[in-house]
Amino acid sequence: MNKKLLLHLSLSVLAVVCLACKKNPAIEQPTTPPVEVPVVTPPTTPPKDTTTTPPNATVLNLGTGSGNLLIDGKSLNISANTVIKIKGGSYNDIQVANFQIENGTVRIENDGLVELVGDRQVSISNVKNVVFSGSGTPGIDKGFVFRDKNSDMASVQLRNNVDNFTFKNASFKNISTYNVIQYESKKVYDGSDASCSKNLKFLNIDCDNTGTLIRFKGSVENGVITGLLRNVEIAYVTFKNSPGVGSAFVMENVDGYDIHNNFVQNVNQDNSNHNGVFYLQGNGKFYNNIVRDHQGNSIRAWVYSIGTTPQKTLIFNNVVINSRQYSAFELQAFTRNMIGGRTTYSNAEVFNNTCGNLLPKGAFPAQILDLYSLLGGKCDIFNNIGYKFTIVGQNNTNFIWNELGDTKGNGFNNKYFKTYEEAGIKDDSSFKLNTTSSLKNSGSALSGRDLENYTNQAVTYDLYGSSRLMSAPSIGAVE
Repeated sequence: MNKKLLLHLSLSVLAVVCLACKKNPAIEQPTTPPVEVPVVTPPTTPPKDTTTTPPNATVLNLGTGSGNLLIDGKSLNISANTVIKIKGGSYNDIQVANFQIENGTVRIENDGLVELVGDRQVSISNVKNVVFSGSGTPGIDKGFVFRDKNSDMASVQLRNNVDNFTFKNASFKNISTYNVIQYESKKVYDGSDASCSKNLKFLNIDCDNTGTLIRFKGSVENGVITGLLRNVEIAYVTFKNSPGVGSAFVMENVDGYDIHNNFVQNVNQDNSNHNGVFYLQGNGKFYNNIVRDHQGNSIRAWVYSIGTTPQKTLIFNNVVINSRQYSAFELQAFTRNMIGGRTTYSNAEVFNNTCGNLLPKGAFPAQILDLYSLLGGKCDIFNNIGYKFTIVGQNNTNFIWNELGDTKGNGFNNKYFKTYEEAGIKDDSSFKLNTTSSLKNSGSALSGRDLENYTNQAVTYDLYGSSRLMSAPSIGAVE
């Protein structure tokens, strides 16, 4: 990465450490080298996207295969049930603006392979009910390709009002930039539906050697809520080979994130700061993700709820292994996010995760969860597997979680083993259980906790989509 990018990353990480981390920055990292493992294919694949044009759709062919392309929904008088096909080729930039579709959807998709090579950008501004998808041509899974970029300009820039928007089937490679997909909604939330951005989806994306993929700015402090995003889904993303990225996914003010079925490998080899691969502020669900061969927490969840009703933050069905430093997960809350009558705490549940070979940061332990104060919220920790941890410092004998504030974890039916073989796990690639494993059907019941409704039935399946017995689930992420 270029010097400018490295400076940005260093300043960002320093700010996060000063704000929240109770770890001693003077402690040197352990000398134990990371475990060498082969590249692992994610166990889950995204659902197939259709390339069939909807019936009775209006089809509009745009672009010449090069140069600059402006797609203005207002000037083109675009209505719902329209499919816009972008001719394959290499473009300087693509601008999409002014699509306010009230009933129905507009699809913007590739017709052949569409590339943006070098310092190029897709800009998306003032859109509603738009799908931007690289699945428009049979045989091409990632029809929009961004590669070989060195400037600090975002590859995909979202601007102004963005609602009910999906970005999918794209790839990014060798993108040396601070933010790959960037959005800063400057709306001030007043409780109305119009004062936040809603229903954003980022699906089926490949990243190889890039900067932070998602950086969405916002804040809850000094009595003001800005840049609130409501219901954001990030799924089926593969993110790998970024040695200095720090946080790969950053959302600073989200009510209801849905982060699932993502695969992260080989990140932060050059870092020793307190990183979170997913750094999320707000509340939501984090499940069916694999994060391995990395440095930092897989998720730093800084939690609060918008409104006066506490929402849940759920972390389940994840595999986190081979961390060079820090625990698998972090939960923490801050007084600055508590605004009387407008925000409140979030309750948390951390369950059915498989975590192994997590190395400490000097005298600071690495376990399944670092639990800070939740400022009134409760935290249940159950049905988790841990193996091969190094307990250090703080006279800590709890292999599962580390209490760092006044919130006491309610832990039950968690299991720790010296090795994954001892746990009855077949290997550290698939994490499937042997038929004789003591973990099978020995977990505490998931039924009766309203998890089915809260997770839209996701909790009734394991990491691989196999059915789970809710009254007697297996322990860990895999049935």
